[in-house]
Amino acid sequence: MLVGKTSSVRGRVAAILFATTAITVVGVALAALGAALGLWVWPPEPSSPLGVTLGVVAGAIVFFEMALLPRKKYRGLRLGNTRVWMRWHIRLGLVCLPVVIVHAGLGFGGPLSTATFVLFLLVTFSGIWGLLMQQWLPQRILAQVPQETIASQIDYVGEYHAQEASRLVQALVTAPPEAESAEPAVVGAQAAELFAFLNQLLLPYLEFGRRSGSPLASLTEAEQRFIRLRAAVPEVTVPVIERLRNLADLRRQWDAQARMHFWLHNWLLVHLPLSVAMTTLMVLHAVKALKYW
Repeated sequence: MLVGKTSSVRGRVAAILFATTAITVVGVALAALGAALGLWVWPPEPSSPLGVTLGVVAGAIVFFEMALLPRKKYRGLRLGNTRVWMRWHIRLGLVCLPVVIVHAGLGFGGPLSTATFVLFLLVTFSGIWGLLMQQWLPQRILAQVPQETIASQIDYVGEYHAQEASRLVQALVTAPPEAESAEPAVVGAQAAELFAFLNQLLLPYLEFGRRSGSPLASLTEAEQRFIRLRAAVPEVTVPVIERLRNLADLRRQWDAQARMHFWLHNWLLVHLPLSVAMTTLMVLHAVKALKYW
């Protein structure tokens, strides 16, 4: 995604890591080459002409990067293609890394500049981490969750399946109303066994997934539990038991989907607040630097 035409996940991840390393090394090397040619001192001072120029360039890139936030908020204005914005967001973010490193003189300064530099590194690396997750996890979701559903609706669908499971079991232990003399398919101790499985294991798992603590969250444990249940109830219940097992399998897939969705998006909970904090400190750092320049 947004990193060229490499089709394999491994190739895209390698391309991202290579690009990050290459851009950083080449950027710093060019600055060192300029110093070797006598164009400036090495390492450059942040207040030197080169340092100030790089600081202005870095500031411009950061403001462009932050422009993605209002751009997302006001999507109706159609301010350019989203993929184009994201490509430049990624590329300029990588270019900004050596620019800031050289601007900082390859080290740390006072408390404000140090805090700004550290936040910038955290923002950059959290963005790279998020980009890596976007290459790997969508394909893994496709492979491991063939019956993927809307992530925000997992618990609602689980409740619906829990109601279905209750209806299926109730039909087994209740005689059909149109046949007064008929017996239920499951009675006595077998009915109690079926209800215990439903209420203690299956319903909590369908409704709450792994949060329920049900052993059905484990595929191996679930298979053993369903085998024991099939052995404890009449043969006529096998189709219902199979449907219950399918419902548990679906919930297990969606548990995996929820975990992967968390890792696919949780980096933004770090990246966005740190970006705002870093930009704020960058402005303060620039104002303070200009005051004493």
